Amino acid sequence: MRVAIVGSGRLGAPLGRLLAVAGHDVLFSDADLGRAEAAAKAADGQARGGSPIEAARFGEVVVLAVGWEAFPLVVAELGESLTGRIVVDPSNPIGERDGAAVVVAVPGGLTSPQYQQRVLGADVRLVRTFNTKYPNELLELGTAGQRGGPRADMPYWGDDDEAKKAVVPLIEDAGFTAIDGGGLSESL
Repeated sequence: MRVAIVGSGRLGAPLGRLLAVAGHDVLFSDADLGRAEAAAKAADGQARGGSPIEAARFGEVVVLAVGWEAFPLVVAELGESLTGRIVVDPSNPIGERDGAAVVVAVPGGLTSPQYQQRVLGADVRLVRTFNTKYPNELLELGTAGQRGGPRADMPYWGDDDEAKKAVVPLIEDAGFTAIDGGGLSESL
């Protein structure tokens, strides 16, 4: 599958690496093209670096591995290129203030992926997953699962059943056991 990683930092780089090792065609992207190219080079598989807009147009699935507060800005930048796409949201409502991580209030009494779906618009097919492990754990646990070791659970949530079905093989190929958590309203 063609997988676009938008944001090649702490989460996007290890996740893209797991997917590239599993045989997926991965395009890493980042506001810093050098970071995207470095992530592609570190992935032992079919991977390359490019711009975020190129990635959004490329991917059958687009992983928006960007910080919670950057999410609306990135979505606005990518605009129409996300229309009809399956988007994976691994973000959590956490920001940074004075060098410390802080929980950010989700507006309107929504769960965080319900809010992200609102930001994306109804014509984007959102699946929330890869948000329950720290980035260093993600690579370690995924690699162990890919090599035949024990597989950690990886829950996923979404309101579009076909999009969820498309993402399950990515979760499993990344070395995890996919666990259906239900709809976006039931997400962590």
